[in-house]
Amino acid sequence: MRVLFAILACVAVAQCATPKDKRFQVGQSEGGYVIIGVAEASENTSPSYTVLWRRLDENGHFMRYGARRIFEARSESGDGVQVPGIPGEFILSEVEPGTYALDSVFAVLRDGRVNYVANGLVRGPERPTFEVRAGEAVYLGIWEVNLDEAFATVRPWRRERSDLDAVIRAVDPVEGGISIVDTPDRSIPCTPFRLNTVSQRQVC
Repeated sequence: MRVLFAILACVAVAQCATPKDKRFQVGQSEGGYVIIGVAEASENTSPSYTVLWRRLDENGHFMRYGARRIFEARSESGDGVQVPGIPGEFILSEVEPGTYALDSVFAVLRDGRVNYVANGLVRGPERPTFEVRAGEAVYLGIWEVNLDEAFATVRPWRRERSDLDAVIRAVDPVEGGISIVDTPDRSIPCTPFRLNTVSQRQVC
């Protein structure tokens, strides 16, 4: 009988236990958290776009291209959050803390079995940057992606608290406050190179 009561007690405790909060914890998480909106210009909604931000080293230069040193915001990725009434989609991602700079935007237009690509390097040297510290969540606003002839472009469009509030209501990704941050220009040289021999995509 005692064994039975012990088992029932364990089951009761397990049922009452609060599940672990999987949201990003401001002030506690070791990484940083970034939210950015990507909206396609109305005249060029067919391509899929990738907006690439890369970490800077302590000397203010781009670090080597690598998975833990980049933050990519992709349109039409299927991973973004769409909010009724707000153009585009929002990309939410936990990242390594540090300072990031806008490297480039890349567009792919699919026409049957043929892909047309458009690079959009920020040759600079002036380019937008943002900083995110450990345990901090930041919002960069909505950025508009577009095609200018054969060149992909991106520009800051709007940075409003109401858009961020709508995202929070939709997915509630963060426990704690989210800061709306500026993206000041900073001088960072670009030495373009192709990512690999089979890709037309270029980065700094």
